[in-house]
Amino acid sequence: MQGHILVASLFFITLTEGFLINFSKCPIKKHKATKYIKGDPLLVHKDFEDRLKSVEKAAKDCNVHVYVKGSYFQTPDPAQAVPIVDADLAIGHGFRFELRDTNDALVCNSLCLSRNPSTIFEVKCFLETVVRHGLVWSMSNSNVISDGTYEADKRGYHDLKKDIQTKCQKESFKRQLQRALLEENGDDQDSEGDSQDNTDDTTDKKKK
Repeated sequence: MQGHILVASLFFITLTEGFLINFSKCPIKKHKATKYIKGDPLLVHKDFEDRLKSVEKAAKDCNVHVYVKGSYFQTPDPAQAVPIVDADLAIGHGFRFELRDTNDALVCNSLCLSRNPSTIFEVKCFLETVVRHGLVWSMSNSNVISDGTYEADKRGYHDLKKDIQTKCQKESFKRQLQRALLEENGDDQDSEGDSQDNTDDTTDKKKK
């Protein structure tokens, strides 16, 4: 009888440890470079990785190569606010990019994307295709493709980011966006914390 109790106890402990390990596992993965998506290491949330199939298909159909210029990054403090333009990157639900032709010659970089990219047929084709497949691209954050997680749930974003950043603290990811990038954006960039405050203020005014 004692032997059965011991076996059952060991099984329960093993099961519990396995659950805790899986529960606390970092959800960020390194996406393997392909013919159509290359450049910097692409670090994305496992839930976002399937969306990259749409990006790859759009690149193939529009005769361009997507060059990654930045993706998920670790912040020194998991609770640290990040600029809104980096919000989806900080949770692995987006990445920075530029477009090149099939010979890897530059077609449209961040400056080009921020001006009038629709004048270039291949670029217009690519951007319209990824948006049609449910991804997010906008002139306000023109060198980022994401799934719009931040905009979809601004109130829940901070907790989500903190959870992901905490789980991935010990991972040896190459930091795509160093502290210098945050400083480069300057104080004129709104942060997700500021946006949350504005949302709360608006809600309070409506209640009054």
